[in-house]
Amino acid sequence: MTDATPPADPHVASAVDVPTARRQEKRQTRIETSPRFHDGRFHNTVSTQVLPSGPNLAMLGDFLFGQKKRMPGATIPVLTDTRERLAGAPDGGLRLTWLSHATVLIEIDGLRLLTDPVWGMRASPVSFAGPQRFHPMPLQLSELGRIDAILLSHDHYDHLCAETWRRLVQGAAPGWSGKVLTPLGVGAHLEALGVPSAGIVELDWHEGYKIADLEIVAVPARHFSGRGALDRNRTLWAGFALLGPKHRVFFSGDTGPTPEHRDIAASLGPFDVVLFEIGAWNQAWADFHLGPEGAFAAFSQMSARAFLPIHWGTFDLGLHPWAEPAETLFLRAQTEQAEVWQPRPGEPIVFGPRAGVRVDPWWRAVG
Repeated sequence: MTDATPPADPHVASAVDVPTARRQEKRQTRIETSPRFHDGRFHNTVSTQVLPSGPNLAMLGDFLFGQKKRMPGATIPVLTDTRERLAGAPDGGLRLTWLSHATVLIEIDGLRLLTDPVWGMRASPVSFAGPQRFHPMPLQLSELGRIDAILLSHDHYDHLCAETWRRLVQGAAPGWSGKVLTPLGVGAHLEALGVPSAGIVELDWHEGYKIADLEIVAVPARHFSGRGALDRNRTLWAGFALLGPKHRVFFSGDTGPTPEHRDIAASLGPFDVVLFEIGAWNQAWADFHLGPEGAFAAFSQMSARAFLPIHWGTFDLGLHPWAEPAETLFLRAQTEQAEVWQPRPGEPIVFGPRAGVRVDPWWRAVG
């Protein structure tokens, strides 16, 4: 007899592999039992055409001849004192800081959340090609301070940035709790990047998760997912409703027009502030991207006090002049006398009593 450990059988999973296998099995079970999943893929509740059904000459012309207009003509005025402006808790308990694209720092009722963090230079699967950012981030990851949770809306490259998540795992943002909330299936991408599974919370639409006194609910969006040619709609996409004891915020993620916005407002509102995407759109993509007019219509459906537009001005992902979404929205908001915030990157906005629409169209000076 001997106490020596016998050699491992290569045909038997090791003890280390068992939790991973069980976790993957549980994830797949949750995916397959989702009401939104059938025929091997997730589906929107509203019929959505992801690819144009035929030739679009206007779209082709924009692609071939509009590249110069899609780039800023001068330096974007990113704030350099964002860290100092964020010192101390916000008066009233609600402060939002648009950092770039869909990355927003939301401070709500004592908690600090970060949406779709992208600190990488490109929205791309590779570091040497693809859309490159127009401006630096107003804050470094190390300057974020305490982050109670990250909200990740879906797996597209301009929202799930592998470089950023690797840096987070390596401790680049020491104040991050390790918690991330994301739709069904996306957790597998995060685990592959080294994010510990214990901190990943995957949610189906209408499911919630509570952090202290803040309830976070994953809500429907009209979009699609995938990071390659073979994984279209294998993971879910979602927005998030943040329901605090004093304030309520809605983050759309990426979405096209849907009557579900009105339903969300009725069941989870009223919201103080809504965040909708306005950029990287084209009429051919109207099913799954709002654009500025669609975003304003969705804001009206939500009956919210204020609107912070996101998903514009950082990457060349659409076929429109880079500042067109901001200008279109600005003119519409002026006409309607709506409270639409259009800050410079890194400019914190504190929610408070309405003081009229005072937006500086700073993008006009950029050209």
